[in-house]
Amino acid sequence: MIRDQLPTSQVRYVGREVTRIEDPGLVAGSTQFIDNLALPGMLHCAILRSPHPHARIIRVNANPALALDGVVAVLTPEDVRRLANPALTAPAGWGTHCLATDKVRFVGEPVAAVAATSRHIAEDALELIEVEYEPLPPVATAAEALADGAPLLFEQHGSNVIQARVYDWGEVDRVFAEADQVVRSSFRWNRVGANPTETFGCICQWDLADNSLSCYGSYQVPSFWGLARSISLNLPANKVRVISQPMGGAFGGKGGARATDIAALLSRKAGGRPVKYIEDRMEYLLAGFGQSWDRHYEAALALTADGTMTGLRVKLIDDQGATAEGYGTISVAKPLAAFTGNYRIEAARYDTTLVVTNRAPTAPYRGYGPPPHFLVLESLVDLAARQLGVDPAELRRRNYIGKEQFPYTIPSGNEYDSGDYAAVLDKALALAEYPALRRRQAEARTAGRLVGISVVSTVEPGVFDWNAYATVGVQGVGVPEGVRVVVDILGNVTVVVGFNLQGQGQYTIAAQVVADFFGLELGAVRVTTAPTDLAPPHFGQGGSRLGVAVSSAVLGACRKLEADFRRVTAHLLGVPLDEIELMDGRFRMKSRPDAGMSLAEVAGLMLGRSDLLPPGMEPNPQASCVWTAPGRNAPDDQGRCRSYLTAANATHVVMVEIDRDTGHTEILKYVVVDDCGTRLNPAMVDGQIQGAIAQGVGAALYEEYVYDGQANPLVTTFVDYLMPTIHEVPRTERDFVVTPSPTTAFGAKGCGEGALHTTPAAVICAVNDALAPLGVALTETPASPQRVWRLLRQAGLG
Repeated sequence: MIRDQLPTSQVRYVGREVTRIEDPGLVAGSTQFIDNLALPGMLHCAILRSPHPHARIIRVNANPALALDGVVAVLTPEDVRRLANPALTAPAGWGTHCLATDKVRFVGEPVAAVAATSRHIAEDALELIEVEYEPLPPVATAAEALADGAPLLFEQHGSNVIQARVYDWGEVDRVFAEADQVVRSSFRWNRVGANPTETFGCICQWDLADNSLSCYGSYQVPSFWGLARSISLNLPANKVRVISQPMGGAFGGKGGARATDIAALLSRKAGGRPVKYIEDRMEYLLAGFGQSWDRHYEAALALTADGTMTGLRVKLIDDQGATAEGYGTISVAKPLAAFTGNYRIEAARYDTTLVVTNRAPTAPYRGYGPPPHFLVLESLVDLAARQLGVDPAELRRRNYIGKEQFPYTIPSGNEYDSGDYAAVLDKALALAEYPALRRRQAEARTAGRLVGISVVSTVEPGVFDWNAYATVGVQGVGVPEGVRVVVDILGNVTVVVGFNLQGQGQYTIAAQVVADFFGLELGAVRVTTAPTDLAPPHFGQGGSRLGVAVSSAVLGACRKLEADFRRVTAHLLGVPLDEIELMDGRFRMKSRPDAGMSLAEVAGLMLGRSDLLPPGMEPNPQASCVWTAPGRNAPDDQGRCRSYLTAANATHVVMVEIDRDTGHTEILKYVVVDDCGTRLNPAMVDGQIQGAIAQGVGAALYEEYVYDGQANPLVTTFVDYLMPTIHEVPRTERDFVVTPSPTTAFGAKGCGEGALHTTPAAVICAVNDALAPLGVALTETPASPQRVWRLLRQAGLG
């Protein structure tokens, strides 16, 4: 399939493991991250944050801070009321300004800010700002938010419910009424978060002469942030320029909207001097928009007597935190893209209630919603297998969508492009030596050890579209990704993109396609990021899309160049256009392959001898292409639409052992087999999988943002927020299956979120398999030693 798309007799780069072109700068330390950047006259920002989860602001006096030597500007609630607008949210109306104006809604919410000649002076000045609060009763949990007479976070709405909606797909009530077996359970997924190595940072400079704004920073989706800043800061969109720096990870949870607006307004008040803000780790953990998925589930799975799954009901209460400004609401909508997982379930219901509480606002995190959903679904499948007395692998096999059924439309409306779930399962079971694994488990149980095994399968929706999120108020169909491919007079090629360097390797993907298309060495291709005012339309990283999107856009731009260069060659050689072909880097005559021109010769002629060009042709050896996923459509009244273009899948087999005395869980074996279609660069796919497994293990066993009964955060350092290290992340055994996507240029599927869809479910299901002989089950994440120890005590151990 790759060869069909490229004019080469031998594919050298696409689909091969090649050294990433981004890495030399990273290894040498020359890559410039935002904290490495300094501008002339730059000031430093510090932010005063609320100590209260819920309080009315009576008075803010920043004059003492402004009088401190070295302080140049202060920003107060009165300033932002006058100069800025509240944040846009989906659904609308659940946001506030970059500083709290009337009241604070969570601990850590910005209240005032200072710009000074150094960060330590700015921090000292914060202590001089006088803020008088009137504490209000907090709403600490989702249950409290829904209680009669609960304090309201947004009085104008008359409720703490952002949205309540039930989706019905098929004859759900009939299916459950006719079921021979119905398994039910409740689940609690506690907050986890992205925690990238680098926290958020920005430098903002307001040009007072033409009333424009430049923002340098670690922005994951620069065009999106630029447009949002124009709205919040009352600027025309073409007056906001975002220069996105290389990033030390993001995973969705980078945030930065409030901090950017604060730094921008401080720059405006400081006469246009640039203002730098670097979020520290405590600020990130407290209020850095890196918290996600605060969920309460009640769910049921209907089956016939032979184990055929027929219906799925999921009731979700989702705690969005204090506002909807982080777009965490989208994570409730995304499961529609893969609601019934790998299975032929004919009917489903999704009952959702989104509420605000006085916890920090939730935000995107890798996977953006399906990881908790798949924990629920796969746990129900395991529960059904136990009740039916069927091996969990066999029950899944019976219910898989068959490879001959693709493309397959699931009840919630999305279309899966391709797959062979049984082949993935077979390879995973063989790699794990599954029968031997079960024998080992039986021997361990005979010896009194608590050993569990899971076999879990999930789907990874890839290449998102805005239509997937229409049910929470996001509008639009089509997410553009544009590139510009430029050939200079000597034949060197530059690819201009709108997204920045974030670690996944998409610069290399772009270079691989260009190098193979034009017969170049990989090192001859340069990839660079343009500021938002110069970049082609783009979105960037997010939604497991960019590998597919950028390779498709680059291919489209290369084909446009090929057409122009063929026309030049045909004109110069005096032959019909259809006599010229591009092959192995030369534009040659089909009848005389030795006669033709190289890429450099054609580009050189276009730029150096325009008098020789065909009549009417511009001397312009560059082309742009803006790609968007084909075949997307607007959703119906139940949210059904073709949303995500591709559907990768994976099966994980996990063995764990629980210490009977401490409740500690050790992963003994971890096997992964995935199918993400064509692997554009296998080494990078492996990296995505292993990284996602690390995050999934963290979510399953270690990580949790904890709040007390008054909505005060108890997690402010990594002493409190436990993340897995290399010693806790298992060494995995991996293999793969390839079913190319018929909807993408090279057959690739989105794979950036990868194993995070599967790992939490795989680990928790293995824990519950270990606990099953005791008659107890874990239904709350993470499976911390204390939480598991309590279950062991409940079962009479110890």
